[in-house]
Amino acid sequence: MANKYIDSTLLDKAICFAVRAHQNTERRGKGFPYIVHPLEAVSIVATITPDQKLLAAAALHDVVEDTDITLDDLRREFGERVALLVEKESDKFVEGVSEADSWRDRKQAAINRIADAPRDAQIVAMGDKLSNMRAIARDYDELGDKLWDRFHAPGGRADHEWHYRGLAQSLSTLAGTHAFSEFTALIEHVFGKPKPEPINLDDYEVSGDGYTAISYNHKDGKRMMKLYAEYMPISEPERELAQSWAIMDLGLHIPRAFRLVTDGKRVGVEFERIVKKRSFSRAISQEPENMEAYMKAFAAECRKLHAKPCNTHAFESVKDHFNRAIGASRDFTEAEKQRLHAFVNEAPDATTCLHGDMHMGNIITDGEQNWWIDLADFRYGHPYFDMGMLYFVCISNPSDEMAQKIFHLSHAQMMQAWELFVRYYFGPDVTLEEANRLIAPYASLYMIHFANREAMLPHWRIAIDNTLLK
Repeated sequence: MANKYIDSTLLDKAICFAVRAHQNTERRGKGFPYIVHPLEAVSIVATITPDQKLLAAAALHDVVEDTDITLDDLRREFGERVALLVEKESDKFVEGVSEADSWRDRKQAAINRIADAPRDAQIVAMGDKLSNMRAIARDYDELGDKLWDRFHAPGGRADHEWHYRGLAQSLSTLAGTHAFSEFTALIEHVFGKPKPEPINLDDYEVSGDGYTAISYNHKDGKRMMKLYAEYMPISEPERELAQSWAIMDLGLHIPRAFRLVTDGKRVGVEFERIVKKRSFSRAISQEPENMEAYMKAFAAECRKLHAKPCNTHAFESVKDHFNRAIGASRDFTEAEKQRLHAFVNEAPDATTCLHGDMHMGNIITDGEQNWWIDLADFRYGHPYFDMGMLYFVCISNPSDEMAQKIFHLSHAQMMQAWELFVRYYFGPDVTLEEANRLIAPYASLYMIHFANREAMLPHWRIAIDNTLLK
């Protein structure tokens, strides 16, 4: 059967043009023609988009930097858009300054240029950078740290690690694509897990306080960070960063995640700052007369989330999570644990997306768009598990002090929020009493989860006995 017809005139022309431009040129230290690299970049870009102009730009991305071809030549042959995409990919050399002396300045300029570039230019950049990173990973496996002697970077391995981790941050808008996942995996293979980068707290202002973390806004107005409490293991922010990148592939609306950061004691994640945002809980506290409208919108966002099929290879099952929490608990006998495991295993199965920490404080709005935040516990499973978390914070914790500290609401307002959620999430077919009976046992699972971090509170034990162990 013949392949489907597609007009590849522009790409074919770009490939032929690039072959001639790079003719008789070796890929540095490889022993094969240079054109192999641009063609690999084309194949990578094709995994993200079929846009012929982006594919053409990938084929041509090095001709201005490495040959006598000019941007004006590309404009005449391929048009303004292709020329601009290639320009974004071209290093700027300074006359009279050696490649080694200008290396870090050129790479920093490229990182900044890619970070500020539109998505189509970042896709072309990904083709180039992933092709380079593949080559580095292959050579590193063969040569080890002798590899760095081949390059102009004065700082050797440390400079290359700085460069590629910076590129990963700049290209994080592509998180969730196979190309970005491979890129970050290869960086970790060669350089190890990302290390938290030191920040100066004087550059930030506190913007929010949660149970396990504090949020800060950067004074530049573009970034914010979430610093976890000192008792939280580094695995928590590491997972949140990785989860955020993977969640973008699911099409969910979340702020862009950049990097791990530390103030020397605490570790956290730096994110894109959503200007003029408020959490739903903060908005309700400031506009209590509009609680019903906010809870109706919140229920709609939850239904949308719970209708989304999840990548079961990238995320953990919620049942596995709670079975592990039960197994690690020191508050129950083995016989009690068996009954708890039985409840989890007999709960309805599903492979839809779960936030894992679903409540009104973990969704933000600027009045026009909404974003889910605090995604370290993102998993898949039945929505009842997510609703258990909401019931836990709204109903199971009767402390006004805790409700005010975390949600800026009174316990009475939290109870009202739950009632409104039930109304708009379930509709008229489920009464509040029915929803309470259904969801309360799932809330008790979160008591076990949190007790493993701190201590089992007496009223939690009573609630567990009255739901899961009755």
